[in-house]
Amino acid sequence: MKRDSDEEEEMLTCLGFVSQHVSAVGCYHRWRKHNISFCRSSSSLRYSVFIDNSKKLGKLRSLGRYSDTSPLVLKMSNSDSGEDILQSILKRKAVEVEQLKEKLANESSDNPITSRLAMEGSFEPKDTFYCALKKPNFTLSVIAEIKRKSPSKGHIGSIRDPAGLSRIYKEGGASAISVLTDLEGFGGTLDDLRKVYKAQQQYRETYPGPAPILRKDFIIDKVQIAEAAEAGASAILLIVSALGKRTKELLQATYALGLEALVEVHNEDEVDIALQSGAKIIGINNRNLKNFEVSLEHAIKLRQLLPPEIVSVAESGISDPAVAWLLRDEGFNAILVGEALVTAAERSEAVGTYYQKPVNQAYGLIRAFLSKSSRKYANSATAALWGQGEGAKEFLGSISI
Repeated sequence: MKRDSDEEEEMLTCLGFVSQHVSAVGCYHRWRKHNISFCRSSSSLRYSVFIDNSKKLGKLRSLGRYSDTSPLVLKMSNSDSGEDILQSILKRKAVEVEQLKEKLANESSDNPITSRLAMEGSFEPKDTFYCALKKPNFTLSVIAEIKRKSPSKGHIGSIRDPAGLSRIYKEGGASAISVLTDLEGFGGTLDDLRKVYKAQQQYRETYPGPAPILRKDFIIDKVQIAEAAEAGASAILLIVSALGKRTKELLQATYALGLEALVEVHNEDEVDIALQSGAKIIGINNRNLKNFEVSLEHAIKLRQLLPPEIVSVAESGISDPAVAWLLRDEGFNAILVGEALVTAAERSEAVGTYYQKPVNQAYGLIRAFLSKSSRKYANSATAALWGQGEGAKEFLGSISI
């Protein structure tokens, strides 16, 4: 495509156009002072993310809104800097940790976080999170996630009531709740986690009790672990890609501070580190954190490296019940699902009548994930709500109980 020389510096190379409807094009767009001629090949512009490879900018930048609730996001990649998304997040986390430590140093010693750190090593070992996920072979557990946005997808959902959403997840059959607490990258806070914890306490008198809560963040220091515990978390996320050989150090600190950990891996070397560190729950992320591409086959291959006593969790890119059933049949104990459930829940808000409240689709999607069906019994379009074949029988049976 011919380009004028005076426009060279302001040319945006749009390599991918991604939407809820998964339409994609390779095209060029002119970029001048944030006025972009958006490609019209998708029927759902408001959920779109533009992937840029022009190497002109190096951070996420909001370009305004197509609607009142859904921002368009331009994702800038700067490969010349040698810095990927994960490394930029870790630099920001290092600053946040230092700010937290400085704040605690200026407060009294009876601060709950300071007090817990002082009690390190005195807590009894916990297995609440492990037991919630560890079920009989070929029975799947769901970790349902509360996530407003992500670097790879941009805006996902507003989630005005995280406590209410956690109740929908719990009543749909979720075994655990994951709460993103990173504000800049994922739109979450520790206040979200506190609200979810409080909401889950209403199930204390029921079996199997409140859903344990996973604090999903980029943990690099034990002060964040103590902070998670005081907010109500049962477990934290430890990412081997972020921690490397420090994984064992922070895993031991997690146990010593009275929490459990989901240790996330992306390749064979990281599986070895997780196992040698003493991980009991290992999450295999289908998404590469350097370029955010998803590979289901890679996750299944890594699952085969885990001993049977390890709880295995498949993470990222799961939206179709048939994919969940495949992962279950390949030996995964649990799946972690965020985007699909949040978008289903938010879509439900617009459905219903004056006389009848809408059925929340996130509830139905969790039921479909948990059904005993297999891919040969289900059409993904109908299974997305209620399952089909054997899955439908189980779902109807659960209603009658």
